[in-house]
Amino acid sequence: MFAHISKWFQGDVALIQAANPLLVLSVILITGYIFNRLARKLHIPTVTCQILGGVVLGPYVLNLFVQNAYTSFVPITNFALGFIGLTIGSHLDFRKLHNAGRRIAFITLADAIITPVVVFFSLQLFTNVSLEASLLISAIAITTAPSSTLHIVREKRAKGIFTKTLLAVVALNNVITIVVFYTVYYFIYYITSTSHVGIVAIIIKPLLLLVESIIIGSVVGYAVIYFTEKRKTRVSFLVMVMMAVIITVGTAETLHLSGILSSLILGMVISNFSKNKNTLFGAFKDIETEVYTLFFVLAGTHLDFAAIKIAGSIGFVLILSRLFGKTVGSTLGAWLAGSTDTIKKWIGIALYPIAGVAIGLVLLIENNELLSIYSSEITSVVLTAVVVNELLGPILTGKALQKSGEVDKNRLRLMDFIQEEFIKVDMQSDNKWDALAELTEFMYKTHKCHEISLEKLKNSFIEREKQVSTGIGNNLAIPHAIIEGGPKIRGVIGISKKGIKFDAVDDKPVHIIFLIATPKEHYDRQHLQVLSNIAKIFGQHPHIKKQMLKANTPEEVFEILQTEEVEELNPFFED
Repeated sequence: MFAHISKWFQGDVALIQAANPLLVLSVILITGYIFNRLARKLHIPTVTCQILGGVVLGPYVLNLFVQNAYTSFVPITNFALGFIGLTIGSHLDFRKLHNAGRRIAFITLADAIITPVVVFFSLQLFTNVSLEASLLISAIAITTAPSSTLHIVREKRAKGIFTKTLLAVVALNNVITIVVFYTVYYFIYYITSTSHVGIVAIIIKPLLLLVESIIIGSVVGYAVIYFTEKRKTRVSFLVMVMMAVIITVGTAETLHLSGILSSLILGMVISNFSKNKNTLFGAFKDIETEVYTLFFVLAGTHLDFAAIKIAGSIGFVLILSRLFGKTVGSTLGAWLAGSTDTIKKWIGIALYPIAGVAIGLVLLIENNELLSIYSSEITSVVLTAVVVNELLGPILTGKALQKSGEVDKNRLRLMDFIQEEFIKVDMQSDNKWDALAELTEFMYKTHKCHEISLEKLKNSFIEREKQVSTGIGNNLAIPHAIIEGGPKIRGVIGISKKGIKFDAVDDKPVHIIFLIATPKEHYDRQHLQVLSNIAKIFGQHPHIKKQMLKANTPEEVFEILQTEEVEELNPFFED
């Protein structure tokens, strides 16, 4: 006994050689809780501290359990990755992204092109890594860690254009990573195994993998929608979502597909087609802390600091070249898309984390008999990047969210509809009746008003407008209506540069329209306050109107409406 403890003190053996999985689980959760509290006191991201907690448990500090004690938790890790994929997919809501498609596409594509090119040429110029290994590492370098990014966003309670862009880019980034990696993977596989390189097969196989993942995620997603909306089951929403993730990941892993990619598709399907999506995604809140804790502490126990020594300077060439590529690529994409200065300046450092997907792709190389000859140099180099970026990346992502001004904004506020997806800058109508129809259709589409028909919604605004014009003067109109159902006040903003005849009180054309629909139950508490505060925004701050009329995109209008003057008139309900 004492001899064993003596060897443990010297770092030769683990303290507990044969641990019950439940004991290991309890120690992981306790460690996560302790380091979660420590993160709050030190004001650093929880994910970084929880990974450090895993490092403390692991072989480099306490060496509490033998390394294979953690292998029994592989299914939990896979489930956590599936849950993360589901949540990331939930942010690919086409309704919310319809105004942001150009920006997200340019940033994602520029990052996916420039980052691997920079990494590849850096490895070829400054290291002795083989051509094949450089190609594989460059493809892996594209990925951004969805788990770390999502956790930081949740922890910071971030909401806004920057946050929406970041999450969408991370989601698409990982889809592209998998497709690019498999293209390179099959190319090297063919040139290693045979002199004949099948270009068609190289292209078809990665696309087939993507299609198969889409099929799995879509089938499970539509099954969830069917059973929840048709009331075919009394299973709780939490159990339903857990079953969906387990089935999706299990099926994907069995078919040697990507569990996180299939789960991302699952989340996207539910987000875009389920009427109960908020309830389904909200069901996980009761267990998400424990899921994240298990995932990140376990990740910390697996971090191999010996890889840094083995990789030497090569690992740091990857880290620095990837950092440069991510910064230049995403910034260039934001510039080409005409994004705001905030996104151009901070989107790059928000994309630095790299973890789970990268490790999964490294394992894929190790498990391939023909490609395993490259695994020794690839594994140590990629793991070096993972170690450094998982500890420092979340801090930089948190800083980017802080600098964007969107931290602590994910809370219900008086005018919660002041978001990019609810702004229309190119109204074509000439008179108020056409304008009401145009904006009502826009509201119905973007807010998904399931509880009322489009015709009834239009009639509600028309009937109210017939009583007295809502053109209050100063080029502003606030058409509003009381509707029967709905969870909260809904609104959209329409901007017409040429002006609309609206029978305003001052007979001037209307350029800015706030269209508001209020459920009866919210009328007494919020309706009049919303109308009053909108009027105050433009009455007290006329420069805001001028800035909005100069804006060319919903993104620019949203940025204008985030000024301190508007913030004061759009309070959070929690304050």
